[in-house]
Order: sequence, then structure tokens, then C-alpha cells
Amino acid sequence: MRNNESAVEGDPAETVQIQGDDALLEPAVLVTDRAHRLRELIPAGVTLGLGITVLIMAQDINSGVRVELGPPFWPTMLAWCLIACGVLMALVNVLRGVSSTNVPDPMTSWGLGRLAGTAVILVGYLLLWNVLQFWLVTFAATMALTFLYGGRGWKPLLMFPAIVAAILHFLFVVALRVNL
Repeated sequence: MRNNESAVEGDPAETVQIQGDDALLEPAVLVTDRAHRLRELIPAGVTLGLGITVLIMAQDINSGVRVELGPPFWPTMLAWCLIACGVLMALVNVLRGVSSTNVPDPMTSWGLGRLAGTAVILVGYLLLWNVLQFWLVTFAATMALTFLYGGRGWKPLLMFPAIVAAILHFLFVVALRVNL
């Protein structure tokens, strides 16, 4: 252990002194007990597993066209990004521990309600994708999510969804010519 670190043997939280450029910052307490490590390992493992699954499934895409940016390119790129994120989450949060300021609050019924509301809005977005026009469904879903997460007033509820819908419409429909 270096001179600028201090920890109690067997203590689930380590205090690590972090040096800045010129001054010593306040100590960061790293939570390293088993329950917190397991809670951090689950999302890292799910992300890593999802990345490996997408990578395996992307190998089965057979388009008959051998070009550099063919149909398997984007799923393969997504898979490698998921794998890298899963490994980074495991290295940073599980092996090292998390800062005590980054430990989330306990789950509440309000938080679970927001999670369920988000799932309902996103499923509705996917179901209405081919029924209504892309920009209209995107505007409505963005407005509903903004309201759900605390946006109030006409600017957050009308301007922000309009800007998001316009940018996505321009990007996918106009620039990339994706048939949405």
C-alpha cells in the first residue's frame, strides 16, 4: 500500500487518497463489500453476455454480398462495443469497487413505476412505428418520456421533442435514406 492510501484490513470500504495536479483531494471511499460487488457484477455480466450473443448471431447473417460495410457490420460493431463496455464495467466497478457517492438509493415504488412507464412508452413506440409517421411517433414518445422524467412547461414538452424528432427525421430519412 502506498503512503497516500489507507485502509483497515477486512473493512468493506477502503479510503483512497486521490492526488490531483497540485493538491491532495478529499479521500474517496470505495465500497468493496460482497453485496455491492455482486450488484455491480450483474449489469456487467448481462452486458457482456448480450454482446457475445449478438456477436454469435451476427455471424449467421448471410446477405450474399461481400462488401466491407455489409449487413453484418453494424451488429458486429454493436456486439464488440457491448463486450468492451461489459469488460470495462467489470474492471472499474467490480474489481476496484465503487465510490460511496455512486451507490444508488434503495428501490422505491416511484422508481419502479417510472421504469414500467418507460417500458410501456417504448413498446408503444415500436408498435406505432409502422402505423403512424416516424416523426410523429418519435415526437410523441419523446414528449411522454420527457414528462415522465420531470420535464414541465412548453419548452421541454414541445420544443425538445420537436428538435429530437426533426434531427432524427433528417438523419435517417433525408441523409441516410432509411425507409422508415
